[in-house]
Order: sequence, then C-alpha cells, then structure tokens
Amino acid sequence: MRIIHRYAMSTLIAAACAGLVAKPSAGRELLTVGSPAPALDIEHWVQDGGGKFKPVSKFETGKVYVVEFWATWCGPCVASMPHLAELQHKLADKGVRIISISDEELETVEKFLEREVRKGPDDKEGETKTYRELTSAYSLTTDPDQSSYQDYMEAAAQNGIPTAFIVGKDAKVEWIGHPMEMDEPLSAVVAGTWDREAFAKQLREQQEAEKAMEEIFALLQKQDFDGAIKLIDQATATKPDDMQLNMLKLQVLIVGEKTEAATAHLQSLFKKLADEPEASNMVAWNIYEMSAQGRIPKGPLIDSSIAATEAALKKSKGEDKASVLDTLAHLYVVNENLDKAIEIETEALRLTGDRDREFIQGFLKELQDLKQQDSQK
Repeated sequence: MRIIHRYAMSTLIAAACAGLVAKPSAGRELLTVGSPAPALDIEHWVQDGGGKFKPVSKFETGKVYVVEFWATWCGPCVASMPHLAELQHKLADKGVRIISISDEELETVEKFLEREVRKGPDDKEGETKTYRELTSAYSLTTDPDQSSYQDYMEAAAQNGIPTAFIVGKDAKVEWIGHPMEMDEPLSAVVAGTWDREAFAKQLREQQEAEKAMEEIFALLQKQDFDGAIKLIDQATATKPDDMQLNMLKLQVLIVGEKTEAATAHLQSLFKKLADEPEASNMVAWNIYEMSAQGRIPKGPLIDSSIAATEAALKKSKGEDKASVLDTLAHLYVVNENLDKAIEIETEALRLTGDRDREFIQGFLKELQDLKQQDSQK
C-alpha cells in the first residue's frame, strides 16, 4: 500500500502531460450552493416511482429535489441505491423527489436493472429483488449525451460519483456531496432550517481549489509548464503550507526540466518539513520515484533528498524509521552506491514490522543479487 500511496502524484502528472486527464469546461460559471439549479434535459426516464413521478425539466417552487449522478459500473453508486429508495419512501409526502442520472446508454442501464440486488446482513433468507424493483421507488434515468452531467457535475467542479445535489424550495442548489451523507442537510432543507450560507462558504473554497487544479492540469496537457507554475504560485499565495500544491509545483518544475528552480523549491520544502520526518520522507520518496521513471538523473535533487532523509532519520522511531531507511537505500542506488544501499536496507529490515517487511525484504534481495552479479563480472 505504501508504494501506491507514494506513487499517486507523479503518475497523475505523467497522465496529465500525456493528455490522459479529462479537460475542464473552459469559461463556465461555477455552479455552487445558492446557484439556480440548471433545468433538466434528460433523454431516458427509466423509472417513475410506479407511475407517481412524471419527467421533470424545471423545478417546481415549494418542492425539494435530489439530483444524483451514478453509473452501473460504480460500486459506491450501486451501494447507495437502497438508501435512496428508503429516503424517497420516507420523504415523498413532504414534497421530496429523487432523480438519479447516469450517462450510459439505455441498453446498459436496462441490462443492469435485471440483476439481483446483493443481500445485506438484515435481508431474509430466500428473498430476492432486482435493481429494477429496488429503484422503482424513485426516478432513475439515463442521459447519454451527458448534457446533465455537464450542467451539474462539470459546472460544479465535481469529479467523482456518486454525487448528489439538493435543490431547495426556491429552485436553488442547497447542498452538494455524497448521497450517503445527505440525510441531515436534506432533512434541514425540508424543515426550512438549513444554513445555506454557512455551507456555501465551506463548499466554495473546496470547489475553487478543485477548479484551480483542473486549470493547472489543462495547462499541463498543453505542456505549458510556465503557465501551470504561475497558477500554482497564485494558489499557494493563500495556502503556502498546502503540501499537495507544493509537491505539484516541484514535480511540474522537474517535468519541465527546470532543475535549478526545482532544486531550490525542494530544499525549501525540506526546510519547512524539518520537524516532520514522515512528510519529509514522503517528499524524498517522490523524488526517487521520478528518478525511477527516468525524469531525474544523479545530481542536486538526489543529493538534497539524501541529506534531508538522513536528517529525518534522526527524528524517526520504530517502523517509521525503517521506512525512512528504505527510502534512503533507494536514493543511494540512484547515486550508484550499492554497498551503502545494502547496508542501509539491512538495517531497515532489522527495524521493520509487519507493515513493510515483505517489500523491504524483496528490495534487499534485489540489491544483494545485483552485488553478486557485479562481483562476477
């Protein structure tokens, strides 16, 4: 698990530079809490609550709606379906309507609805139910041209599903989030006690940050490293200690082959993290990963990382110390000091617990094999 966590940032940047990260919608006004809810233009209304619900385009004043985005391939979306059905049953007489929207083809959704619902711990033995029966409680739909997705998800800088939008009695967005977390805000919106302004402030900050990241990755797709760094600097002006932004800048500088600026930024990061050995270790590991990808040769970035990791080692304890030693051993391999790497990884194996033992043991064996091969030449 440690490797996956450490590798995520450099992989994401590589994907952005290769054009594999989705582009944001340019020039679109941010949809947020307090914004008028966009009209719905849904192609296929698959479930209608047993005939109770007619297709909706504009939201009716005085009623509350939940517009939720899902897909047949999304496990958390499917897991949310029983909860959505329960909420619709519970709140139907209070003017609440749940509309769930996929962007898949109708045939895909229809095929999915014939599947049997996975049994939960409270389900009785022998009882079976299809997803068609389960979702018949609310309005399940699909909109293959993605117009609804663009009007809501992209406009609100939301990148993952399931995501729900609560539309209040004045047809404005009241809340945005995961459908499994909307019970309390939905009840408050229905009761008229929801503090829209307080939530709006909190959400807008998050959305602005996500939108800024989208713009940065859009520039990376164009290989516009100077433009990306400029936007990162604007974002860090208000959040100087944001590690995600700082790491992003470091990796953009490296990918953009701005070695001198990258080294200065890296040393500044290590200085900030002098009393945080785990965080410092994470930064050093990212440097190693980029070196393993062929983006960093021997030189000042590796040397700075070795110095910072050795400093972090003095402040680490227990299994964390083994992790720092392992990072240090990897960095010494980059510097072609195999004997030192073996010495350090041997100590890491002695100190490690169960969490990293298999990984450290495997790397030490690789180093020992390399040493043996060198001695036979």
